[in-house]
Formats: sequence, C-alpha cells, structure tokens
Amino acid sequence: MNRLSLLVSSVVAFACGPGPTTEGPKPSALTQASVGDLTVELLTTGPLTVGQNRVFYRVTKAGKPAPHAHLKQRPVMHMKSMTHSCPLKNPSHEPNAAGLFEGLIVFTMATMSEEHWTLSADVALESGETPVKVDFGAVAVADSPLKKVVTRDGKKIVLTLGFPNASKVGANDVVVTAHQATDPTMMSFATVDDLDVSATPEMPSMGHGSNGNVKPTRGEDGLYRGKVVFSMPGDWVVHLGVRAGDVELGTFDFSFDL
Repeated sequence: MNRLSLLVSSVVAFACGPGPTTEGPKPSALTQASVGDLTVELLTTGPLTVGQNRVFYRVTKAGKPAPHAHLKQRPVMHMKSMTHSCPLKNPSHEPNAAGLFEGLIVFTMATMSEEHWTLSADVALESGETPVKVDFGAVAVADSPLKKVVTRDGKKIVLTLGFPNASKVGANDVVVTAHQATDPTMMSFATVDDLDVSATPEMPSMGHGSNGNVKPTRGEDGLYRGKVVFSMPGDWVVHLGVRAGDVELGTFDFSFDL
C-alpha cells in the first residue's frame, strides 16, 4: 500500500453518526486540557489532515464522565497577515455509546513553517451555563488530496470527500461536505444546501466502473451521504460531479489505492 493509500485510509475513517464505527481504527487520545476540575480529552481516528476529520471529546468533571455537554469547537489558522477558521460540525449534546462526544472538523490547509492551527472549545455541561474555554493549543494538520474548491457567483465552496469507515472492497458509505464562508474573515462557515451531487467510481487501469452506487443526497445536517462500490482491489478514482440547478459547477477527481 502506497503513501497516498495510507493517507486516505486515515482520512476516510470519519463518521457523522452518533455511534462508534465497527470498522477502521478506533479513536485514540491526541491531547487533553483542563480548567479547574473540568477535563476535556481530544481523540481522533488518525492524524489530523486537510479535509474531513472525525474528532471525539471525552468530558469529565471532578473525574466523573459528563452525561451531556455543549461543545463549540474553535479551530483557528494563524497566518502572518490574518487568521481564519474552517468548516465544522459541533458534537451532539449527548455522548455516543462509548461515552464520547463526536464532531467534525474540515481543515482547509496544512500546517506549514509559518502557518499553524490551534484548537479550543467552549464547554458547558448544562444549557444556559456560562461556557468554559478549554484550549488544546497548536495541532498539526497534514496535507491531503481530499479537498477541492469550486467557485460559484464569485464565492468559493469548499468540497470534501470522506468515508464513515475504512474503505474496502464492496459497498462503502460516502460523505460529501460543501461549505461556504459566511463572512469576509472566514471565521464562520455554513453548509451549501442546494447542490446536486454525484459520486461515480472508476478503475482506470481496468477500464471499468461499478454497479450499485447510491447518489449522495443532503441530510438534515447539510452533509451529502451516499454509497460507492469498489468491486476489486486496486487503483480507483471517484468522480465527484457537482451541479446547482441547471449550472454545472464541475467534476472533481479523488484518486487512491484500495
């Protein structure tokens, strides 16, 4: 398996559902931070990369697991002349079956010599409670080919492709995200909800595609979910077609080895 294969395997092991996946790597601790008797541990299923990142938080108060919590994630890219954030999906107020609060962060660029990401979270254990800022400090983000950018009406849309579980031969759930900045400083993003998305796998070396694919459709959370079928091991390209009404915004290719 080549380097790109390993990178994709770590990136695609992300899910937006409430429960832990039964496939792929399990969450492991990345870092933690405490304020008083409140401790929040950050867990991931692999290295943080450009594109979709499945993130988890274990929240304890005085050593006891929090039965519910409100977490507002705050990733920030620090550059020479500006700072900006990235698309994200904050965790549900209820933990999953493993007692973890699961969220999504879509990093838009990699850590470089003079640019770096920091991550903090505002945490409140009860509704109406004043949030406490928990600071995880700098986090390293590796580059990845799983992010594309399309322009519509002069505004950029960030597109990413990911899989809830490690990709395999057979049917695979696929998730497509589409976000647009809501302010000029790019500190907040909203989902783009009016797209028509297709995800078509092809195996160029063998000259064929596959049957049984399910077109991604938008869910209530603004993410587009479908299925792609990889009928055999080898090199695959997923052609992501994007339209808005009658306007074709483009087809974007995501390549990797299975």
